[in-house]
Amino acid sequence: MIQPRRISLACLVALAATAGSASADDKADQLFKQGKKLLAEKRYADACKAFEQSYKLDPQIGVELNVAKCYEDWGKVATAYRAYKTAEKLAEDQHDQRVAQIRPRVEKLEADVPKLTVKLPEGADSKGLDLKLDGAPLDVDQIGQPQMVDPGPHLLEYQVGDGDKKSKLVPVERGGDSVVRLDVPKKSKVKDKDKVADQPKPDEHPVKVVKKDKDEEPERPMPDPGKGQRIAAYVVGGVGIVGIAVSSYLALSARNKYRDALASECANATDMCTAQGLTDTHDARRNANIATGVFIGGTAAVIGGIVIYVTAPKASRRRTDESFYLTPRVGPDGVGLVFGGPL
Repeated sequence: MIQPRRISLACLVALAATAGSASADDKADQLFKQGKKLLAEKRYADACKAFEQSYKLDPQIGVELNVAKCYEDWGKVATAYRAYKTAEKLAEDQHDQRVAQIRPRVEKLEADVPKLTVKLPEGADSKGLDLKLDGAPLDVDQIGQPQMVDPGPHLLEYQVGDGDKKSKLVPVERGGDSVVRLDVPKKSKVKDKDKVADQPKPDEHPVKVVKKDKDEEPERPMPDPGKGQRIAAYVVGGVGIVGIAVSSYLALSARNKYRDALASECANATDMCTAQGLTDTHDARRNANIATGVFIGGTAAVIGGIVIYVTAPKASRRRTDESFYLTPRVGPDGVGLVFGGPL
């Protein structure tokens, strides 16, 4: 016979589980409604976050479709594409009729998703390569394969073994394909043990000592008067190239910030901005002006480097008095030819 105390305890556990599930559903419903409200206000960052939190608590097809729609309206088409694919998979598993509506959205959006392909130089050694894309690890088998990314700048960070850490900032546009080659050293063709085996033993090949004449003067290279000027040209031109790259990043960042401010704080109209919207758009325009100035300065530095390099003096040729010569000679004992040159 089951004791009353055991029955009560089982009922309490069942009630607690039911209450917990109801509480999670209520929280998911609140987050979903909050996301809809924020999306209507075009506050995309907060809206997408609310939808994603709602989906974690209650993974429903409709919630994931709202996640995808939020990122699509925000312009983050790669994130939207992945969310649509998740919703499509859920609908297929549940035999939901919405599959027929989701699939065309996926196919249409796929053409707008930018793709970034990371490649290595031919013969490069990928062993020990640590590669990250926007902070997330990128496996070696993903190298050479197009990666779907959102429009905008993306940071590539990589390191081979204990070598120096390197990074590249790669801007990509909507629907574009970008290819980046990493500066990775090539594989060594000769192993260390082979190098040791190929070295001659001390007694195998004795060194021959060649004595030079005392009067023989060693050939000295002629000085290069333009070497310093060419080095300066490389430095000035390099600074200019860095300036142009920095200005491109600043301009792209300013444009994205201006568009986000218009969308989230100005209702896509310059005369309907909130106080925060006015501040954000003003900061974006200021950054754009700074980017323009940096670009002009970088371009001027590149041109200056080219001028400095072109105008650098070149090394002079050898003295002509070191060549052989043949000249006529007239003297009291007759006429003849004199042949001479370096000894």
